Amino acid sequence: MDFLYISPEFPPNYAHFIEQVHLRGVRVWGLGEAEFFSMPESLQSALAWYVRTDLNNLDSLQNALDELLRRKNAFGYGENFDLVESHNEQWLTLEAIINEKYGLDGIKIRDLPRLKKKSVMKRLFKDIGLPVARGERIVDISKALDIAGTLGYPVILKPDEGVGAGGVYRVENENQLQAHLSQLKEDYLVEEFIEGDIVTYDGLTDYDGNIVFENSLIYGDGVLEYVLGKDTFFYVNRHIPDEVRAAGRKLVPQFDIRRKFFHFEFFKIDRIYMPIEINCRPPGGAILDMMNYSVDDDLYRAYADMITGGRATIQTQKKYYCCYIGRKEKHYVHDHDEILSAFGHCLVEHDLNPPIFRQAMGTERYIFRSPNESEIFDIAEFVLKNRNQNAS
Repeated sequence: MDFLYISPEFPPNYAHFIEQVHLRGVRVWGLGEAEFFSMPESLQSALAWYVRTDLNNLDSLQNALDELLRRKNAFGYGENFDLVESHNEQWLTLEAIINEKYGLDGIKIRDLPRLKKKSVMKRLFKDIGLPVARGERIVDISKALDIAGTLGYPVILKPDEGVGAGGVYRVENENQLQAHLSQLKEDYLVEEFIEGDIVTYDGLTDYDGNIVFENSLIYGDGVLEYVLGKDTFFYVNRHIPDEVRAAGRKLVPQFDIRRKFFHFEFFKIDRIYMPIEINCRPPGGAILDMMNYSVDDDLYRAYADMITGGRATIQTQKKYYCCYIGRKEKHYVHDHDEILSAFGHCLVEHDLNPPIFRQAMGTERYIFRSPNESEIFDIAEFVLKNRNQNAS
């Protein structure tokens, strides 16, 4: 099997996908933007060949693909790939273009609007009876001001196609909205501001679209608040709320997600779960590892088993709540040694984040697990207590 992987170097933990696939005898061909010898040796050795290129330039991408295919042919491995994967929403369009050009199984260009455009997602949410935030895609500034006036301030201004909190603004009044709109060069939506917790439904599907693993996260705040400076705290729930599971199991076939991870976000408003957006990828950062810690199993291995034709077997019974705590450049009450002394028995990972993650996810990350939700909250309070809070 010849497996083309886009951006094997980032995020760093996704190298485990390649290593696991390689262990099953698959030849992995890589396209990315990093220098080859900057990658870990374990990743280097798992790649049959790698070409560095500008993934945002279609001509450069095509030249890199031609080079990979020449190498494949020279090694006697045929003239095409069997599968392409990125696991990264930023490269989902490239994945579709490559599938289309080379006749590979997987998402195609026609699939991209429902998987990437929030305006299309909202329509599909409504089609299966799920509530959505009021709002519309912006046609012009005058219409946007009318929409915001009807909704009432504050409103949320967000790109129709985007990742995470990038380009998302909370707008407090008409002057702010006009200032933002005058600078926008892409399609945006204006939506009502929703006050509610954010809960997710995440998982993995097989080739037939069957859900083989499911998960739910609870966020202490939204990603936008983390970007704006709040400490980062969220956790894997041991129990998926029935309403979230029911909605998630409707959304997977509605968006035709097959052989893919997925990450769906909802607002929780009392007992109502309102979908925000869907992502046809794993949840970001260290969350896959947290999901693994919660069940004492390995989703990287399960994915490799699945794409090589076997059954994706993985533990589904959650043993632990698993939390992520990101510390930023602040003065905290407790240092690392004190954290270890108090909660070292729950600590499963501690490290610095890559620079690109630090604004939203913290400079320093801690991952803890416990069978008790109350202990997770105690840990978060202890680790994130800062000196200003102590003084007050």
